[in-house]
Amino acid sequence: MPCDPFPEDDRVVALREVSIPPAAEITVIIQIRNHRGCLIPLNSSIPVNSKHMPYVLEVAKIFQHVRPKPRTIPMTVINKTMKTRLQTIDRRIQRLEDLLPQIKLRRDEKLSQVAESHSWKGVLTRAPLW
Repeated sequence: MPCDPFPEDDRVVALREVSIPPAAEITVIIQIRNHRGCLIPLNSSIPVNSKHMPYVLEVAKIFQHVRPKPRTIPMTVINKTMKTRLQTIDRRIQRLEDLLPQIKLRRDEKLSQVAESHSWKGVLTRAPLW
């Protein structure tokens, strides 16, 4: 007679809490697999399992089954890219700071032109709504 991992007693075993100390170095990974053995992403939309389609909880060490490859992009390339981005942002900021007095002058000129084109007659042409 085959061993039934889920007896017919309708008990549900739930994993309630896993406590990991905050200062601990994480050396294990928790994985959930479906009844076909495929990994299921841990998120809030995990479908409900049943006795006939159970989930398997695996606790594995980091890089237990694979050898990690060295970084595909060397740090020097990443640093160089970040350096060029920062330089372009810095140049843009400097250009805006140089143009700031001109922008203020243009704004003042435009406001004075608008103020000159309108004249105050001294009387409200429409009754206020208060």
